[in-house]
Amino acid sequence: MSEHSSPSVKSPPITSAFPFPSYYNREPFFTLQPILNTQKKQLQMWQELILSYTRYHKIYELDINEYIKRGSELFNNEKIKRKLSQETIVAIFNEIVDSGYGEWLDKDKSRALVWWRKPDEWASIIYQWVVDSGQTDSILTVWEIQKGDDTKNLEFHEINTNILMKALKSLEKQGKAQIFSGSENNLGVKFFSTH
Repeated sequence: MSEHSSPSVKSPPITSAFPFPSYYNREPFFTLQPILNTQKKQLQMWQELILSYTRYHKIYELDINEYIKRGSELFNNEKIKRKLSQETIVAIFNEIVDSGYGEWLDKDKSRALVWWRKPDEWASIIYQWVVDSGQTDSILTVWEIQKGDDTKNLEFHEINTNILMKALKSLEKQGKAQIFSGSENNLGVKFFSTH
């Protein structure tokens, strides 16, 4: 996947206006629970929180070590003086990857790609935009989809390149698009009408 450049990785916010759920202020939430059923529910709650947080901040790639080092609010609750251990963060991200909402970017499990929408969902949204804007049977560049003026107010504007390519490959499998390789910064995509 690294053959495609992605927009620069955002630094983790130390604090933000993100509306944390009430359970974020409960101390046991920051310790992996020993009872399996409780732990499963806890990991699910962390997954939902991380997906909401990354969606809110439009974060696609997350460097766990950077988040720990900078004391990001996501894993470090200053109010109750609790933070997640690296082992617990990895366990949470294993759950995210297993449920199809991300993938590890390295063998050390320190960097992860996170999507609050699965690639197939992004594919549907992008294709709907192509249809609604009358651009079927035309060629768009990956840059136009990611950063073009026409997508400025859309959810996929500045989408991570790896995630965008997965979405476009999904459309290709469905017979709705064809990716043309040009230079790395100038990949083209032809979208087909399905009528």
